[in-house]
Amino acid sequence: MGLIELQGAGRDSGVRTLFADLDLQVERRDRLGLIGPNGAGKSTLLRVLAGVEPLDRGERRVQQRLNIVLLDQEPRLDPDSAVLAQVFAGGGERMQLLRDYEEVSARLAESADDSLLARLGDLQRRLDASRGWELERRCREVLDRLGLGGDPALLTRRVGELSGGNQRRVALAAALVAEPDVLLLDEPTNHLDADGVEWLQGWLDRYPGAVVLVTHDRYLLDRVTRRIVAVDRGEARRYEGNYAAYLEQRAEEEAAEAAGAARLRTTLRRELAWLRQGPKARSTKQKARLQRIEEMREAPVRQGRATLQLGSTARRLGRQVITAEELTIQAGPAGDGPLLLEAFSHDFGPEDRVGIIGPNGVGKSSLLEVIAGRRAPAGGRLELGGTVQLAYFDQHSALLRPTTARAAERKVIDVVLEAASRVRVDGVELSASQLLERFLFPPAQQHQPVARLSGGERRRLHLARLLITAPNVLLLDEPTNDLDVHTLSVLEEFLDDFRGCVVVVSHDRWFLDRCVDRLFCFEQGRLRRFEGNYSAYLEEQAAAAPQDRGRPQSPARPPAQAEAEADSSAPAPAAPATRRRLSNREKRELEALDRDLPLWESRRAELEGLLAQPGGDYSALEALSAELAELVGRIAAGEERWLLLSELPG
Repeated sequence: MGLIELQGAGRDSGVRTLFADLDLQVERRDRLGLIGPNGAGKSTLLRVLAGVEPLDRGERRVQQRLNIVLLDQEPRLDPDSAVLAQVFAGGGERMQLLRDYEEVSARLAESADDSLLARLGDLQRRLDASRGWELERRCREVLDRLGLGGDPALLTRRVGELSGGNQRRVALAAALVAEPDVLLLDEPTNHLDADGVEWLQGWLDRYPGAVVLVTHDRYLLDRVTRRIVAVDRGEARRYEGNYAAYLEQRAEEEAAEAAGAARLRTTLRRELAWLRQGPKARSTKQKARLQRIEEMREAPVRQGRATLQLGSTARRLGRQVITAEELTIQAGPAGDGPLLLEAFSHDFGPEDRVGIIGPNGVGKSSLLEVIAGRRAPAGGRLELGGTVQLAYFDQHSALLRPTTARAAERKVIDVVLEAASRVRVDGVELSASQLLERFLFPPAQQHQPVARLSGGERRRLHLARLLITAPNVLLLDEPTNDLDVHTLSVLEEFLDDFRGCVVVVSHDRWFLDRCVDRLFCFEQGRLRRFEGNYSAYLEEQAAAAPQDRGRPQSPARPPAQAEAEADSSAPAPAAPATRRRLSNREKRELEALDRDLPLWESRRAELEGLLAQPGGDYSALEALSAELAELVGRIAAGEERWLLLSELPG
């Protein structure tokens, strides 16, 4: 028996089945990833494994004295507890031993007592045996890595005084420090910066217990998991291997399903043609064939997954988009706090794909808020072009939050109707209801209260609300939070084809690799420009870092020693950056260069021939020379770009 075992497990949500007849075991040192569309039941399955929610059918078995910790998307913390005490709360017996030791030491300082000395010695031996002395140091290290340890005053603040993002990081730190037998994590990378995600990835890879993970971070999913369970349309399918292996197996399954459906249609057509013949022609074995036709007709057909459809809605955008001159931003609600950004100047172009990166709290979201007009800069100038129609996808989906009692009752369709009743998508005019159907909100769900939506469904609704305004400039602040992997893939395809400017703040490495061509990196109140995506940026950082020359390589550790050291909190070396693939936009660019370069070469030869002819009009020759010079420069730039793109895998 595994640590946790589900047999014939089933769970419903209202009239919808989330999963049924699921047999699942969580083994020691397991690395299990749960994936599926928003609302399919991943978080519910995680809570069922934790024992927080019951099953409607089937059985859940758990080993005795099993320590299970669940990091929920909305963790339940004690608002009156200090941050450090909340993190220590997961330390179990060792934390209690430390507290007892401190208390006995304090009492001995006041008055010597043999019984207290004996008690102190016993506590010391137990702390030595359980490695309890490392607990506080390790707690603080985890907090540092998760971006909470930089301010000592923060560790003594009440949890209830923290922002939602900081509360999530405190809950994650408490879960990691607890070192349970089974660690259940629901979107652990939300509110972590890229460095924090890299550290978490290494930590989970070395963790000695079992890990069950729900995440939209596809790099994390690919590098940590060894099994995948896909929850979708009432089914839970199991796949061996990581995320890349899952994609390969799903592609094979879909091809087999399509081939099977095609064979079934062919057989049905043949059998129905036989059935339409006269009684004499179909007299032989008539009863058996009729029964077979009826069985084929009634056989359940697995319905294809509804696909999110994001079409082009952008309106025309002029050459001037966003102009920042000596832009300065300060923290604080009135912009009078510490300096976040100083003297930033840049002209954003009409088809720019820009990523903003940096640690938490440096001012990334504040920069987007200034561009969106939600806050004023402390200095400098920001100007938007006259044709700009801007949409701001903030990380908290603030426009969906109710501000009045009446607003709290608004329905899904009301959110879209507040912006517009109709929109033109890819040349087709859609009503608000039709647009919502493209965003996977069926008519029945469109009249449900927004409050009943899951976190991912709210993000999807937020996208629908923004796109009905037909923006041509998109500001995206952590757009991958709470969106499922499938929706993220569709969003990435949409951004490839979007005819406008996109500025993204994200910690999602996969998303940054797919969607941006340029980065601005926060460095001590300045923005450093980098041409390329996130993987290229990491490669540059690694090349620029000082190398440990002459340092002997550590010998490979035997498995027993590796397992003994697996709970060390020292950060793992970052996994090598995956070589990025061509985006759809770059594929089209490469195809255009393949087509245009021969034409340009032909025109150059033609121009050189014309110029080599004797005589001719001087002004005409001057025009031909100017055209040739411009063409030579265009060919050189095109060949350089072709070489760069052709080296990337498609």
